[in-house]
Amino acid sequence: MGKTICRGASFLLGLLLCVPGGWAKERPPVGMLAVSAGEVVVLADPTTGLSESIPVGPVAWLFPAPGGILFAPDLVNGRTTVVNLRTAGVEEVLDGVTMPHFGTMTDRYVVVGGNVLVMSYPERALIDRFDLEIDHPWQVAVLAGNSVLMVLERRPDGRGGTALAALNLGGGELVYRRPLSGDVRHMAFSPPLGVMALAEASSNRVFLVDPGTLAPAAVYEVPGVPVDLVFADGGTTLVVALARDDGRGELVMWRIKAGKEGLERKKEWIVELGGEPVRMAVSPDLRHVAVGLSSASLQVVEVANQQPGATVKLPAAPRDVVWCDPAAEGPLVPKWSDEEAPQLDLGGVR
Repeated sequence: MGKTICRGASFLLGLLLCVPGGWAKERPPVGMLAVSAGEVVVLADPTTGLSESIPVGPVAWLFPAPGGILFAPDLVNGRTTVVNLRTAGVEEVLDGVTMPHFGTMTDRYVVVGGNVLVMSYPERALIDRFDLEIDHPWQVAVLAGNSVLMVLERRPDGRGGTALAALNLGGGELVYRRPLSGDVRHMAFSPPLGVMALAEASSNRVFLVDPGTLAPAAVYEVPGVPVDLVFADGGTTLVVALARDDGRGELVMWRIKAGKEGLERKKEWIVELGGEPVRMAVSPDLRHVAVGLSSASLQVVEVANQQPGATVKLPAAPRDVVWCDPAAEGPLVPKWSDEEAPQLDLGGVR
């Protein structure tokens, strides 16, 4: 335990002290990167590239939580390592698999697997249950102040097609559940533009659609397989990670504006990557992206000036990349906030 604390303290001290001069004029990246690769989770500073590895087993998806916590579920061994991002150490190891999806509320989260469960946090007590039979959740987003749940359904190998489900979390109503054409790998949302972006790998196209109806707003062809995509720069720049046929990787960035005739691409930039992209994450302030590469590395890029930043070496190709905010506040109360405060029953005397 003592060694873990010492390593974590040294790692965090390095994050504070080692700031490259290249970020002097621009705003440096915020938060912390977490990558699942091999048998570890790599915690990395997006400014310096300094990293710390934590053994967790063969973890695939990572799940950030409020209060500087990261859940790393190991599906193979049936356990979940809870990582404290503020100390860069293991908080605890839970029996069983825990995969929480948080929205803007810190005292509750959603679990999708078979059914949809709403759980309290940190007690993990059942609050609500919706019977939807979503067996293959690939990407989950809790939106609109925890009132909307979007689920992209897809098997890891892509077989069986993809589908998109929208749920009203307020009452549990299923708004729609529709199959999607082609192999849609990922989705991203832009509240300022009011659209959802879908990366369709089978046709090398990116779709912008109305998330409420799936009505298309724009379709863009790209010169490669769109592996992942995010909205950045306030939600008005769409960043698409492409895998080219010749083994190269690149980012395509589009500044999108709502005009009189619909959505318009005002500007386009291309940034070369150091290998084929696998996963991508956007920083909490939407100013930077981090791209996990098949060459066992992680590359940070500033969106505003399209300049490459830190590079992090990984022990293996990444399975998942998440950009966390360790300073994010946890739940204000340790109990479900909709419950009444506990009271003593003294025989009618209060």
